[in-house]
Amino acid sequence: MKAFLLLVLRTIVAWALLGGLPTAQASHMLGGEMTYRSLGNNQYRVRFRLYQDCSGAPTTALTLECRNGGGCNTAATLTAPLLQQGIAFEPAALCVSVPTSCQNPASAYAAFRFVNYEATVTLAPGQWTLSTYQNSRPPLVNVVAGDLYAEAYLDNRGSGVANNSPQFDADDIPVQYINWRQRTTFSFSALEADGDSVVYSLAAPMQACNTPVVYNSTPSQYVIACFPTGLPCFINQSVVPPSVFSPANPMLLGCDTVGTCPTKTLVLRTQHFNHEARTITVQPGYYNASTSPSSGNNKYLQAVRIDEYRYVNGVRRLIGRVYHEMVLIVTDGGGNTVPNPVQVANQTTNSGARIINALDTTRVEVEACSYSRLALDFTDPDNLRMPSVGQLLTVTVPADLNTNPLLLDAGDVGTFSLSGNGTARPRGTLYLQPSASAAGRTIRINVRVEDNACPVKGRQNRVIVIKIRKSLRAAIALAGTLAPVRTYSLPIGSTLDLRGLAMRPDSLRRFASGTTVAQTYNYQWQVRGNGLNPAQATSGSITVAPTVPSRYLLAVTPAGGFSGGCGDTTSVLVTLMMPLAPVVTASGTVLRSSYATGNQWYLNGQLIPGATGQTITATGGGTYTVMVTIVAGGVTYTSPMSSPLTLLSAARPLPGSSLSVAPNPTPDGRLQLTLTGYTQPVSLSVLDALGRRVADATVPAPNPQGSTQELDLSRCEAGLYLLQVRTATSLEIRRIVRQ
Repeated sequence: MKAFLLLVLRTIVAWALLGGLPTAQASHMLGGEMTYRSLGNNQYRVRFRLYQDCSGAPTTALTLECRNGGGCNTAATLTAPLLQQGIAFEPAALCVSVPTSCQNPASAYAAFRFVNYEATVTLAPGQWTLSTYQNSRPPLVNVVAGDLYAEAYLDNRGSGVANNSPQFDADDIPVQYINWRQRTTFSFSALEADGDSVVYSLAAPMQACNTPVVYNSTPSQYVIACFPTGLPCFINQSVVPPSVFSPANPMLLGCDTVGTCPTKTLVLRTQHFNHEARTITVQPGYYNASTSPSSGNNKYLQAVRIDEYRYVNGVRRLIGRVYHEMVLIVTDGGGNTVPNPVQVANQTTNSGARIINALDTTRVEVEACSYSRLALDFTDPDNLRMPSVGQLLTVTVPADLNTNPLLLDAGDVGTFSLSGNGTARPRGTLYLQPSASAAGRTIRINVRVEDNACPVKGRQNRVIVIKIRKSLRAAIALAGTLAPVRTYSLPIGSTLDLRGLAMRPDSLRRFASGTTVAQTYNYQWQVRGNGLNPAQATSGSITVAPTVPSRYLLAVTPAGGFSGGCGDTTSVLVTLMMPLAPVVTASGTVLRSSYATGNQWYLNGQLIPGATGQTITATGGGTYTVMVTIVAGGVTYTSPMSSPLTLLSAARPLPGSSLSVAPNPTPDGRLQLTLTGYTQPVSLSVLDALGRRVADATVPAPNPQGSTQELDLSRCEAGLYLLQVRTATSLEIRRIVRQ
């Protein structure tokens, strides 16, 4: 299938109506916008920017009309002449090899100029409509010829209420050439200095007070381009275009195919309006080759309305309104592809930056008090294919991007640098390091990328939306780990090693010198409770020994690069639980508890009087255990009993005797003991792992040739047991396993 499909929705004949549009009147004033700034004391500087093509004479006599309240038929409260400021601005030629200008209109494409007019007026508190009117606006594809009318609204009622309307970028070019069949984004973002809530919406351009332009009907017969459909398959052609142009459908867009073969369906394209990014994305589907610089063919008028809202005395009020008009001119780029949208990537580890390169905008979220380095890559599809066309790209950003308080704010938000501009692949770097006071701000950076192709260079606009959020990036972890902890249960009498984590970048940008240096952090610990050693209060790591439930608070503050307000705070709650059971270790006959104090030793489950030290020397065989008692915060805590430690070396078997136990292990708990060589009474005891006596028996007069005694452990749980065989002069111990 061809690269694009021409779908005849109706017959082509009547499309000639568009080719035969009447020529514009002499003024050729295509559009305009009105904005204002407060000078204080109810005085305002009003600016009107006029868009003209070069085929008409410049207009110089313009009047500003100011009406306070009332309707459109109310006479102006005051008027003032709008005086031209400087010379007209002409954008660069569409092709470097054809230096088109208003003085040298050598190209087949129209050249344009933009003229600024200003007036200073004093506006008493009221509801003001500021406007100017000129005859006339030329006919374009989507609107009927009419007059040019521009207005702005101001509500400065109330003591001390002043307003600055949104201001459009001085580098903004409101006349956009767009290559047909190619997706192109253009922006209309404005800066709002007062912190008001701003709402953007599509609107109809105006030709008089409260009178929008009249939209043309879409041609009853025309050819519209559909875009690549892939493999040949059946196309369902049930497409119904809108009958009349409108703000939401301002131009002839192409169609897409949806679905999969063997059947696909055509759907009409619509423009994509992004309120957050303040962009419009289109992909024109029609180009009329029968055109000339002075004709209205391929030219479309679009407008955006910007409403400002502010809380005044607790009431949300519409405080201002302006309009921004754009003229979109569809061209045939002669095979040239528009540059790619800029791609942004984060280059800083642990910065917390989040980046989404969407269809029509790049959304960036960064954290206040953190450093992020973002790389911007500018490319052109024609340069990426082989062989490369080698087009040169020119990147344009606001001239005051680094210094404007509403943009990067002289380093308070960051700085931008651009390298290789005018080459095949420019690269930009955004160094973002927002201060604490910048949290909550949203910054929009308009970026324009142009190639140098002929006959019409490709242009792509992009808005980088930067949102600055506040975050807490400090944490507390156990020593030797990186996992943050919020609560921890500590046995009474124990200590806990904690470490503070500064989870922000380890680097810092010195904007004055253009260098990046290491970042360091200060630590400050506090406690609600006890157990903090004051000597460690400013250390990154501490050892705590609470005797009551305690919360340990940490403030982590960058040592360089930021003013106040950039400290992160966090905390960990340490609760107390019963002491852990002591651990007993042996060195020969010397036994040691893991606790230094509070010990009480036991032998065979019986308390050993006076044995309360950390160590004890065993004087005989048996099972030794220890328990610890701790008093903390006026509360007495007793640990579980330690695991038993059995000493067999103290046993003294009877000379000439023998002992056998069967079966061992015992599956049912029943044991047969055979005593040989015993002539004295024998006492039998079975102890569990905790030293508790679970079975007893006595053999009063054993037969020296051999006596048998049965022991029943059937009621005992499975585990290890100790059998003690005692006489007046001997002790023998055997291990028994109950299965």
